[in-house]
Amino acid sequence: MSDPEAMAIADQPRADRDGLELASLDAFVRAHYPRMVGLAGLITRDVDQAQDAVQSALERAWRKRRTVREPASLRPWLDRIVVREAIRQTRSGPLAMLFRRPSADWADLAADMPEPAEAAMLREALGRLSPDHRAVVALHLHAGYSVDETARLLQVPFDTVRSRLRAARERLRREMTEVTP
Repeated sequence: MSDPEAMAIADQPRADRDGLELASLDAFVRAHYPRMVGLAGLITRDVDQAQDAVQSALERAWRKRRTVREPASLRPWLDRIVVREAIRQTRSGPLAMLFRRPSADWADLAADMPEPAEAAMLREALGRLSPDHRAVVALHLHAGYSVDETARLLQVPFDTVRSRLRAARERLRREMTEVTP
């Protein structure tokens, strides 16, 4: 099976009366694992913590797989679990801060990024946001969910997401303009 065929299968998992089939979930995870680690990494700021968050999220998803009836809802459902687990791990305690890795370990530079220095400043500014603010930025700006979808994924009110997003953008804008001449 070619990679495009595998991706097509991964994006269209099959659901039966007992929930998701193992083959479709496995294909989905193989196709989307890097994306989920990236999403968690934006919140945890640590590659190991991000991988742990994804692993825990996948374990939780496997236990609750029978609750997913619509194949189209699999990606948002898993993303919600990943984000919540990443937030939980970020708040795990003061010792977690001692093991944080530099931001270069968890976020790759985009190929079209003109200046790596600006990307580094942005990553550092993102790191200074709270986990809740990083979660809305990761889901809305990075993963491309709408504000309404982000609110449903995080199970918080629409206005809460708008407020967090506005505050995060404002802080990022302020920090980026303070640093750049």
